[in-house]
Amino acid sequence: MTANVFNYGKTDYDKPLLFLGEKQGLFDTINRHYPRIWELYKTQKSLDWDENEFDYSSCNADFKKASRSTYDMMIKTLAWQWEADSVASRAIAPVLAPFITSSELWAAWQRVSDNEVIHAATYSEIVRNSFDDPSVIIDEILRVEEAHARLNRVVQAFADGFRASHQYALEQLPNDQETYNAIFMMVVALYCMERIQFMASFAVTFAICDTGMFQPIGKAIQKIAQDELEIHAELDRAVLQNELETARGQIAFAQKREDIEQLIAEVVDSELTWIAYLFSEGRELVGMNAERLAAWTLYCAKDVYQTLGIETTRYEFPKANPLKFMEKWLNISKTQASPQEQDIAAYKVGVMRRNDEGVVFEEDF
Repeated sequence: MTANVFNYGKTDYDKPLLFLGEKQGLFDTINRHYPRIWELYKTQKSLDWDENEFDYSSCNADFKKASRSTYDMMIKTLAWQWEADSVASRAIAPVLAPFITSSELWAAWQRVSDNEVIHAATYSEIVRNSFDDPSVIIDEILRVEEAHARLNRVVQAFADGFRASHQYALEQLPNDQETYNAIFMMVVALYCMERIQFMASFAVTFAICDTGMFQPIGKAIQKIAQDELEIHAELDRAVLQNELETARGQIAFAQKREDIEQLIAEVVDSELTWIAYLFSEGRELVGMNAERLAAWTLYCAKDVYQTLGIETTRYEFPKANPLKFMEKWLNISKTQASPQEQDIAAYKVGVMRRNDEGVVFEEDF
């Protein structure tokens, strides 16, 4: 068991596996095995931000003056986003930790987990600052059973991973193909959540914010969307692409292909069901309808299918982006305002690097 803490007998520093290789010893940056994963870790680090960077006080008035349709859509969307990021903040690095045997991947996913805490805290701060009595809104959010159902399939995969993770850490599961398959399925589920479900949810938020309301919420969730699209989903993609080039990954894909296709379809179908519910009971949204949002969801899902090399006739995927307004929201630089107008959202930290080590400068008098 001590090797779970530090593996003094580790011999695979030259090329450790991402999962289920030799237990980790020294945190190794000398041997660069997975440069794309390390790059994503560094980028996530440079995008560090805080949930209290935005002043949500104006949103209190926006919620009070919003139409019932807009109010309901924003609350129901926040309900799912808060729930999903609460899950993500506790179910990535902590669950996958016993399986990870790469320094780069551990660095990346623990940083993503920390970032998911910021996301969950942001939704909490939005509610805390936007309502006179936040406890009433918490109760209202927790009553949105359709939001819970929307997350069911992903939560099930995470629960399977959680069980396998703890059993493996306690040496109650062998290092075999079945254990690997559980990891593979959890990563697929994570990719579906971050590449399909979050992107579909953000479209509702940004469509509402495009009306001029809830601007602080829009800017905060724009930061979240940047993290999810540019880092989290890309990390999932990089991991899956790497594993699909390994023998174990190819076996997992072959053995679990039917389950993988079913998982993706259940996620997509849950989104389409959610969209139908969102636009039911007379709810409307300026510049958006159920058909356009469904098309955007399928547009995002197409990327997951293509990453995994799966062809399907179950859905008809759009050939082009059906929601052009999403391009400006998903590219923060396109909506950057002056500091006098609103809180700044587009920035990175730690992007200045010295390149003058060992250089002797001549004095110029």
